[in-house]
Amino acid sequence: MDGAEQWEAGAEPADGEAVESAAAGVEEASGGEAGEAEPATEEPGLDDTAAPSGAEMEAALEPLRAAITSGFADVLRAFEDKIAYDHTKERQIDRLHAELQEHKRDLLAKIKRPLIQGIVRLHDDLGKVVAALDRRPAEELTPERFFRAFDGFADDIELLLGQHGIETYSTPSQEFDPRQQTALRTETTDDPQLVGTIAARLRPGFAEGETLLQKERVAVYAASRQPERREPPE
Repeated sequence: MDGAEQWEAGAEPADGEAVESAAAGVEEASGGEAGEAEPATEEPGLDDTAAPSGAEMEAALEPLRAAITSGFADVLRAFEDKIAYDHTKERQIDRLHAELQEHKRDLLAKIKRPLIQGIVRLHDDLGKVVAALDRRPAEELTPERFFRAFDGFADDIELLLGQHGIETYSTPSQEFDPRQQTALRTETTDDPQLVGTIAARLRPGFAEGETLLQKERVAVYAASRQPERREPPE
């Protein structure tokens, strides 16, 4: 009696024999033979290379660390060079400015020196004239003597100004020209042809080349006011 028959008859086989008999019965009932079991295949996994150690990581990062350190050093050196260059440039500018100011002061002193010397001479001459007039008796101090003394000073001042390129001028025309003349006073006239013309030249003008420094001072003729005629009432 095979295993299946024993199972149906109620016989109780041994444990190992019962399992084997049941398996054989199932295979026979299915009409096939149990094939050989295929070996299990391993699924491909991730890279099973071992992770690098700490020392290997340090060795790999060392070139990067050195490159960063070198780059920072280069930037710092360039920054320091720029600061040094700016300080040098600033010192050069300060020195050039000081030299320019010194040259400017020397130039102005050279320009002013002749004018100052001329003014000093005029001061001395004025002191001499005042001292000479003070020694004169009162009856000799006539207006004509004073006028002659001060006329001489006016000539000296014009000469001093001429040495510095400043000349006196008077317009040749008798017509009043407000661009070059200043009317200090007016003289009335009944002659309409004289109105607007120069009555007297009071003081000359001063010019430096084409630049007008002081206009000529003159007196100008103006029309006299005629009294209003009132017609008698009818």
